[in-house]
Amino acid sequence: MYEGSYDERECLIALAAGDFNAFSVLYEKHRRALYFFALKLSKDTHKAEELVQSVFVTVWETRQTVDPEKSFGAYLFTIAHNRFYDMLRRRIIENCYADYVRHQNSQVANDLEKQTEDREINEIIDHLLQRVPERRQEIFRLSRDEHLSYKQIAEKLQISENTVDTQIRKVLNYLRKELKKYNIDG
Repeated sequence: MYEGSYDERECLIALAAGDFNAFSVLYEKHRRALYFFALKLSKDTHKAEELVQSVFVTVWETRQTVDPEKSFGAYLFTIAHNRFYDMLRRRIIENCYADYVRHQNSQVANDLEKQTEDREINEIIDHLLQRVPERRQEIFRLSRDEHLSYKQIAEKLQISENTVDTQIRKVLNYLRKELKKYNIDG
């Protein structure tokens, strides 16, 4: 039936009935032209081969729906065209998602780095504060850790607000000076 004379319509009817020989004949007849079409679209030999295989798998899977009265070549090129653009869309989505994940990972890494850096700076500050006179430390911690106002600290410790201000200023100046030794701007 297929040797010598090639009748595409007969092959398509046989294909619809599940004839694998008819499929093979159609494959051999159209694969080369389809490959060059796919290569023109993708500009990549591997992707072009993949596309040809994908198109013919689709033809086999949908063989009952192939219309023997219409151009089989046009049918193949339409499938190839659609598959190629589906592939591009999928790649774009995958790239966008990969960029998003990279950004998120970078953000998490930056956040972790910042938290680690903050923790290290706080440890240095705590260490430096241990060198400050005890009363000055107490005033500073009431301000920074307990968030008391100068007035509240003055009332609690029965000292003047001016003394609170002076003592906090002395601690801050000391910390600025000492943090520079650690290359930390205070």
